[in-house]
Amino acid sequence: MNLTGRTALFGVVGHPVSHSRSPPMQIAAFDACGIDAVYVALPVPPDRLADALRGAHALGFQGLNVTVPHKEHAVAACLSLDPVAAEIGAVNTLRRTAEGWEGFNTDAPACRALLEAAGVARGARGLVVGAGGAARAAAWALLRAGVHLRIAARRVESADALARDAARWPRDPRLTAEAVPFSALPLEADAADVVVNATPIGLTADQELPVKLRAEQVVVDFVYGETAFELAAREAGAQLVSGEEILVRQGALAFSIWTGRPAPEAAMAAAVRAGGKVT
Repeated sequence: MNLTGRTALFGVVGHPVSHSRSPPMQIAAFDACGIDAVYVALPVPPDRLADALRGAHALGFQGLNVTVPHKEHAVAACLSLDPVAAEIGAVNTLRRTAEGWEGFNTDAPACRALLEAAGVARGARGLVVGAGGAARAAAWALLRAGVHLRIAARRVESADALARDAARWPRDPRLTAEAVPFSALPLEADAADVVVNATPIGLTADQELPVKLRAEQVVVDFVYGETAFELAAREAGAQLVSGEEILVRQGALAFSIWTGRPAPEAAMAAAVRAGGKVT
C-alpha cells in the first residue's frame, strides 16, 4: 500500500470496532478497482460520536460506515438522509459533501435482498431479536418482504417503540408488527418462519440466545463469525443467512454510494472469509 497526500480516507466508527472485518473488505474492493484509498477502524465511545463525525469531516474523510452502537445516533449528524434511512431512523453509511454528511442505510436493502434470495414467502411469520439500528433494518426488510413481524428485546420499551414505528412504514396493510416479551423468546422463535438476531449477542463466546431452531426456518444473524446462534442454525438444518453475507452485501452498496462504481463483491467476500472470528 502506497499512501500519499492524494489517498482518499474512509473508515468505520463503532464501539468496539477493532475486530471489524470492514477494513480488509473495503481495502480489497479499492485495490480490485484500482482506487487510491485506505479504510480504517475508528473506535468512538458513544459520548464522543458527534465530535468524531465532525472531526472526520474536517480531516477530509470521504465516507464512513457506522456500526454498533451508533447507527441511530448518527442520524443527527446528517444534513440529509436517503429515503430508507429516513424511514428507519438509522444510518450505517455516510458520504461526504462539502457542507457535511449525507446518511444512507444499506443494512436494510441488503437484508431484504438476502431474505428474498432465501425464498422467504409473503405472509410468513418473522421474529426480530433486538431493537437497535440493526433491528430497525431487519424489521424494515421483513415487512418489505411481506412478513408478519414480532419484536423481542430485553428493554421492552425499546421493542414497543420499534413496533410503533414499524407500523407506520409503508407496507401491505394486512401485515402486523408487534412487540412480545423477551421472556417469550423460546416460544416465539419456535413459532416463527424467520428468526433474526439483530443484537450483539454472540460477539463473545459466552453469549447465546435462548432459542431452539428448526430445519424449516430461515435464520439471519447480524453478528458474524462462528456464533452459537449460527452453530445452532447449522445443527438444526435451518437455512442460514450469515453475518458475513450481510456484511458483504451492505458493504458493496456502501462502496457504490462512495465511488459510483459497481462493487467487486467476489473480492470483498474473499477478504471477509480470510478474517478471524469477529463481528
